[in-house]
Amino acid sequence: MTMGYLLGIDAGSTNYKAIACDAAGQFLASARRPANTKYHENGWAETSPEQIWEGVAACIADVAAQLPGETCDGIAVASTGEDVLLDGDAQSVHPAIRWFDTRTEAIASAWEPFGREYVYQITGINPNPVASITKMQWIKRYVPEAWERARLWIPIAGFLSLKLTGQARAPWTNACRTMAFDLRQRDWSEEILAEAGIDRSMLAEPIRPGAQIGSLTAAAAAVTGLKEGTPVFAGGVDYACGTFATGIIRPGQMLDSTGTSEQLLAILDAPESSTACMEKNFTSVAYVVNDAYYIMGMIVASGGIFEWFKNTFACESFDQLVEEAAREPIGARGCMMLPYFSGRHTMGSDPAARGAFLGLTRGTTRGAFVRAILEGLCYEMYSIVEAMQELSGQHVESIYTIGGAAKSAFWMQMKADVTGIPVRSKNVPEAAALGAAMLAGLGAGIYTSPEDAVARVQFDEHRYAPDAERHGRYMELYETLNRLIYPALREFNAAVTHDQGTNEVK
Repeated sequence: MTMGYLLGIDAGSTNYKAIACDAAGQFLASARRPANTKYHENGWAETSPEQIWEGVAACIADVAAQLPGETCDGIAVASTGEDVLLDGDAQSVHPAIRWFDTRTEAIASAWEPFGREYVYQITGINPNPVASITKMQWIKRYVPEAWERARLWIPIAGFLSLKLTGQARAPWTNACRTMAFDLRQRDWSEEILAEAGIDRSMLAEPIRPGAQIGSLTAAAAAVTGLKEGTPVFAGGVDYACGTFATGIIRPGQMLDSTGTSEQLLAILDAPESSTACMEKNFTSVAYVVNDAYYIMGMIVASGGIFEWFKNTFACESFDQLVEEAAREPIGARGCMMLPYFSGRHTMGSDPAARGAFLGLTRGTTRGAFVRAILEGLCYEMYSIVEAMQELSGQHVESIYTIGGAAKSAFWMQMKADVTGIPVRSKNVPEAAALGAAMLAGLGAGIYTSPEDAVARVQFDEHRYAPDAERHGRYMELYETLNRLIYPALREFNAAVTHDQGTNEVK
């Protein structure tokens, strides 16, 4: 008997990936293709749904060719949070507007009279230009001929599953990104759709991640090289799938994913939709397993500040810079850094917020600058973690770290020392695609439960225990100095941002 495998797709912003793995999460084959994003001069960013399908189908065909004669037990798709608009023949009527395209800022702001708090209580997100309902409203308003031809509004993950099975479904976590999904009912919000002037019949039916959407059609089998009838299961949003692959399935566990930006995500039993949570701009939406929810905050510029520092000042390697930082004392000899190099998102959205270095003297070394960057990011992380615990009433017992920063033992130890919470760094390859494959395994009955899946898919981890003495010193600096910096600079940042906006050289 030939061995079966699970297939996970990650339709990301940079690459499309497919991985085949066994039940222990060991990779048997993988493939990737570059994602296609068209950038316009006015800052807009779009992609072709048909080209997404071509790229993903090619990845699947590559994987199938690497495993001839073997059976795929199930497929699931993870994707970014964008949606596509299709006609009656499942052809796109307009390019998919990328999540980071902010052309819809005015439309997002126009939700204020409807009630920002009301939207948040229903959907778990603040009205914002990332929410895909604002993209649909934009198309409806400015490209009415495309809107008239549209019959189906569906997330990218659902679109790819539609191409595989002929069945239109919207995984819960992707549906949450629309700002049209009622979290408690786990269904589309009639009130929000009515306010947007969008008919419910246009939306794909919501589906629980891991539930079966359908089976591979003959046409899809011909393109992908897989067997007709292969079961296809609902996946989810990429970072939620990646969190599952990291082993996070219950309250008390937190994910810290640090790359260019940094996402902090903690599991909850119920959505946290208080006014305080809304004011701090946390997202609180459906998770991919156990019918759970999560709360998420973000540091927009994290590892990206390192890249900026290294490139701007023609510095050494990342490792060399961290080595120099490690030789400096806690507090970096009075040098402190505010990490709002791309504005402030969580703890109260403030697009005018800016980065800053303070406490400089002629004795400030490069190592002190780098230590200040690390400490500033850890203080910001601490403030978000503390707010999450306070708002949700959940105690965070461990923080799992993934992403490029997880390779730095010094940075990971500092995260543990500043937060006072044990940190576990995990090397999880292709986490989003792997999480999708694990959801397919749940649906196919390969795993008996999410707990069983996590127990069987294990990766090496390094544990960093917080040092009580260092934690005390960091907290002293945080309370007396660090947390005072943002309020002190807020008026200055607003003024300089306004000044730049009105005095740009044309």
